[in-house]
Amino acid sequence: MVTMPASAERETCGKWMPRRQTTCGRRAHHPGQCVTAEALDRRAAARPRKTARRRGVRRADDPAVRAQWRRTHRLTRYGLTSRQFERLLDAQGGSCGMCHEAFGENAPIFIDHDHACCPDERSSCGKCVRGLLCLRCNTGLGYVERMHAIARAYLDAAPLVVRGALFAAA
Repeated sequence: MVTMPASAERETCGKWMPRRQTTCGRRAHHPGQCVTAEALDRRAAARPRKTARRRGVRRADDPAVRAQWRRTHRLTRYGLTSRQFERLLDAQGGSCGMCHEAFGENAPIFIDHDHACCPDERSSCGKCVRGLLCLRCNTGLGYVERMHAIARAYLDAAPLVVRGALFAAA
């Protein structure tokens, strides 16, 4: 199997180079001196390899890189550094701040903060972080915070069914 040099895959200058007894391997209409295809290949082999980003390989495809980016973005969003997050996790004993169940190996850890402190729902100043929660407690606390006024009004009104009046009338 014969492989073509990388320089032969595109339209080349083709100018005859009598001392080398070959043609120029550079692109058509190139500036500067003519160079053989072999010399171009030697230069390319000696050149340092391109980085993954320049080769077109996306680092975001790597799960470890994606996880690190997500964690960094999340911490930045809540105004925390990685060190502050680790200290908070250690202070809670590696467990949820509400139910005190240990966080699993790959379980998501939610950063709880006071929504009344910062006007932007998508970020926090870092001073209003209350703790780290598991998914169940974070979801439950979200419902309680949003529905507190409605729940309080319901409980204060004490519906007829709770008082027993509905059943007493029958």
